[in-house]
Amino acid sequence: MEFIQESPISEAFHPVAVRGKEVALPDALQLFQVKFIDDQSINGVTRGSFLDRAGLHLFKPVGDYAVVRLFVPRQVMKEHVIGSLCGEAFAGQAAVPQRDVDKALKVQEALRRRPLGEYLLEDSVVNLEQLKLVLASQARMRSDGMVSDGRYLKIGEILVDEGHITQRQLDIALNKQATERGKKLGLILEQMGVIDDETLHRVIAAKLGIPFVNLMSFDVDAEVLACIPHELVRKYRVLPLCVYRGHLVIAMEDPTDSGVIDNIRFVTNRNIEVVTATSDDIDAAIVECYEDEDIEEEIQAAEEMSASDASPETKQMRALHESENLGRDKPIVRFVNRIIADAIHRRVSDIHIRPLEDDVELLYRIDGTLIKVRDFSKDLLPAMVSRIKILGRMNIAERRLPQDGRTHVVDRTAVVDLRISVIPTSNGESVVIRLLNTEASLKALSELGFSQRDENAFSHLLHKSNGMILATGPTGSGKSTTLYAALQEVITQNVNIITVEDPIEYHINGIEQIQVNTAPGYTFARALRHILRHDPDVIMIGEIRDQETAKIAVESALTGHLVLSTLHTNDAAGAITRLLEMGVESFFLKATLLGILAQRLVRRNCPYCSQEEIIDPKIRKILGVADNEVFFKGAGCDHCEQTGYSGRMAVYELLSVTPSVRALILADASVEDIRALAVKEGMLPLTDNALMHARQRTTSLSEVYRVRLD
Repeated sequence: MEFIQESPISEAFHPVAVRGKEVALPDALQLFQVKFIDDQSINGVTRGSFLDRAGLHLFKPVGDYAVVRLFVPRQVMKEHVIGSLCGEAFAGQAAVPQRDVDKALKVQEALRRRPLGEYLLEDSVVNLEQLKLVLASQARMRSDGMVSDGRYLKIGEILVDEGHITQRQLDIALNKQATERGKKLGLILEQMGVIDDETLHRVIAAKLGIPFVNLMSFDVDAEVLACIPHELVRKYRVLPLCVYRGHLVIAMEDPTDSGVIDNIRFVTNRNIEVVTATSDDIDAAIVECYEDEDIEEEIQAAEEMSASDASPETKQMRALHESENLGRDKPIVRFVNRIIADAIHRRVSDIHIRPLEDDVELLYRIDGTLIKVRDFSKDLLPAMVSRIKILGRMNIAERRLPQDGRTHVVDRTAVVDLRISVIPTSNGESVVIRLLNTEASLKALSELGFSQRDENAFSHLLHKSNGMILATGPTGSGKSTTLYAALQEVITQNVNIITVEDPIEYHINGIEQIQVNTAPGYTFARALRHILRHDPDVIMIGEIRDQETAKIAVESALTGHLVLSTLHTNDAAGAITRLLEMGVESFFLKATLLGILAQRLVRRNCPYCSQEEIIDPKIRKILGVADNEVFFKGAGCDHCEQTGYSGRMAVYELLSVTPSVRALILADASVEDIRALAVKEGMLPLTDNALMHARQRTTSLSEVYRVRLD
């Protein structure tokens, strides 16, 4: 626990600065109790409180005119209660005088008469006791999302009414929603960067007068999970929490969705009380409460099926069609489907099924890190691989050669593409499934994390009528995401856009996309020769791999086309020498190259478990960081799968090809000379860009060290 300086109180509501925001402390007192993860606890009296992502802030009175601020980090806190159903529980304790208990009980009574939304905006419900206390403070919870005149409230109207977004921002979001059918308005507003998920749901809760629940700290009543069928829980993204006074209490992302509420009421034959929670919390809670149990059930069923089919008669009967029959057995089908659904809900980028000597590992790649999920019997491997091959339209009888396949699944309204790779190993066939979620991965230019200066510069390059723009970096550095964002910016100019890709990662309406097929000789270079006669204004080449493709790309840029492509180089300046090494003439490059964006992906610190980072002095020296400079890193918690990180972001350097840079290209200058000139003209090096984010506590210094450019 952190004890902070005393602050004087001279008014009934005195503003105190806490983590950059002012908090008004009431003159009256409240009871509090905090339980820690080691089962120790403290209790006492506080003059107001609030909970944020960092932890719980309490204000302990010292005399009549001052408070001491106490801070309890989330990672050490098991639960807390502000107020009590029984004030006498604190009476008689030396730490809490009876007069303070009496004062606090009066405040508690006043809170019951206070508008519930006003109270809930300051805090979140974290346990069942708190939830029941909040529900008891209302005569009737407004669970149907209606205002007094019977009109259904809209989330956009609530946010405008509360001043969190402007009417213009709402109109832009609604227009975007009209073109992106099925996408929630709240998600669009978050992607626009005008509001974050937690603030969105706190405001909705306050306006509707319903509780906002922190599901990551909430112990769901296990007995009520069976009240709603698993399929509906996943379909509607709702979570039953408890039964209170005969009403089923459910957590919803959108508590104004009366259709879902009515359906749940009909299916359960119960009256429904609604609370709200963030989208991420609901998804994580559903996985924790349902998915793990479901997968274990499917594993058990599949193993029982495998054991029952182990008789000699059964094996002989399966001799001719063993692989296909195994892959179509219902337990195996459900098992594979459950793994894929679980991975989508956890925002996994790759599923790894890795055979070992005695068993099989299931691993998920989340934010670039492989996380082991579970082991299962090796007897299930042939059936699983066969099922996956059937999904990917591969040859299930072929077990000696590598195979690639693809399919797609529908997750709610989003279509998720699956790219499947199967390779034979000494322990059996290994499988990797890449998940490409268009809804989650397609970003606008404003969502890439550019500074305002660089976003303007990059957008200016994209509005040129001819020339070449390159994105560079190693595999998995986000180059494709950047190019697709660039295409979405260019498409607004009413131009003819043709792409040549291997493979096509995301399908975009209004763009003609061509898949390269090297088997019959349909290469990048051959495809480019044909599309130049198809009257394109903008050409996107998935990757410049060889001399022929590089020369055609440059020639296309010379003849009045805007060319976007990727290249494998470490930094921006290195792309110039790489093209020269490929045989592109320097005078052609000087005339066509507009700009080069070099980038890497770094992992974001988890906001729930971020703490001071312990740094090796050698890393400080290499990065030129002072010994007394403090950086932060996630410690690992349930929110981030114990990794300490949640999500990824791009760090980059943008080299604009100015007249002086063109002169160096023509003079065949070295990479170092070009880089030095670019920095002199305002380019922020990639390492410095990453270091800037670490100083803002967005990422860790160890991540900066990992992606640094020497």
